[in-house]
Amino acid sequence: MKPIAQLILPEILDIVSRGEPAEIKEVLEQLHPADVSVVIGELSDDSAMALFLAAPREQRVAVFEHLEEDQQERVLKLVGARAMVPIVEEMASDDRADLLQSLPKRLADALIEELSRPEQQDVAALIQYPEKTAGAIMTTEFAVVPANATVSAAMDHLRKVAPHRETIYYVYVTDEEEHLTGVLSLRDLVLADPSAVVRSIMRENPIALPVDCDQEEVANQLAKYDFLAVPIVDSKLRLVGIVTHDDAIDVIHEESTEDAQRMGAITPLQETYLQTGFWDILRKRGIWLAILFFAVMYTGTALRLFEDTIKSMSILVVFVPLIVSTGGNVGSQSATLIIRALAVGDIRLKDWGRVTWREVRTGAALGLFLGLMGVVRALLWNTGPGVALVVGLTVLGIVIWAALVGSLLPIALRRMGMDPAVASAAFIASIVDVVGIVMYFSIAKLLLF
Repeated sequence: MKPIAQLILPEILDIVSRGEPAEIKEVLEQLHPADVSVVIGELSDDSAMALFLAAPREQRVAVFEHLEEDQQERVLKLVGARAMVPIVEEMASDDRADLLQSLPKRLADALIEELSRPEQQDVAALIQYPEKTAGAIMTTEFAVVPANATVSAAMDHLRKVAPHRETIYYVYVTDEEEHLTGVLSLRDLVLADPSAVVRSIMRENPIALPVDCDQEEVANQLAKYDFLAVPIVDSKLRLVGIVTHDDAIDVIHEESTEDAQRMGAITPLQETYLQTGFWDILRKRGIWLAILFFAVMYTGTALRLFEDTIKSMSILVVFVPLIVSTGGNVGSQSATLIIRALAVGDIRLKDWGRVTWREVRTGAALGLFLGLMGVVRALLWNTGPGVALVVGLTVLGIVIWAALVGSLLPIALRRMGMDPAVASAAFIASIVDVVGIVMYFSIAKLLLF
């Protein structure tokens, strides 16, 4: 629970228990909707419904938008679909579409039937777009003015439509066929001569993204250009929506969470950790663990190939953990750097050659440094110069190999259209371990026997 919500929860409980709607409303008006949404999640059904209904209507919409999906469903069932229609109709179009897609079909259908015809059409248009695309996260509530309007007329228009728009900081200009032709900011309008024509002050050929653009790319473009919103166009370059910075923040949070879970060898959770069921978590973790367990079996197979070598010189086994852990650590470092660089656009698929050359040099330098440390350690254990040399050469080789695998595997996965984060630290470590064992005992067999 957020700190401020935790502080006010006892007071809210006390007020709700007394059943004083006016007092509840007075307290709620002093709180941010996000904090109220957290408090609702901590209350019993009766208290949650009393608190929600006591809030002013404008705040009620904002509170409902801040609720988690399971809490939105809970409030809908408590208050009733018909009573919630005014709230749902005032939600941002993208939030409304997300809500209806998350609800059980029967509840969603009942709610859609109660919506006005224009809202039904808006929902139908938005839910047709695939998940994780610009179309799925955009809102259709944007400000548009004709190119031949005067600045004065444009300002009058904005005053009328502002209450029903997600943002008016950017005003878009379209032609008769709804093609995006220009953009101007609210600042541009305020500072312009009232008699000037919009066409004369707009910026032509604005940056826009296609409706099927990946949501992560949309967020990256917003961050790159420091936009508050970016226009979204269809295949005929008609303006169909905008993605605002707050939606981009949600995307970044969602994508970073998924990447972190994939890099930990876990299938991304659809809900929060505590909201995800026991069997669901077991399945998402178990599948990957089974794959990794199978991969690690090959490490044992590799060791069996060199059973005679191990029997002849058992001291070699002492350095196996050092070899495999060093390779795994280096591979994990490289993968983390490359996955993040791909995510933020620092490197592209065409840069694989430059990445290879850099990782070979980096791996060689790190391998020499760590290999010398391994040689010193082996000599301090009185293993003899031969074993020390084997350890040093193996560390050099495995570090270069791990750096290449950790850097090129994410690029290869992106090339195949997969999420690079699938190249988790555990997965890379499993690949590197097998090669490290084979490399170590092959070098030992070559130099010592």
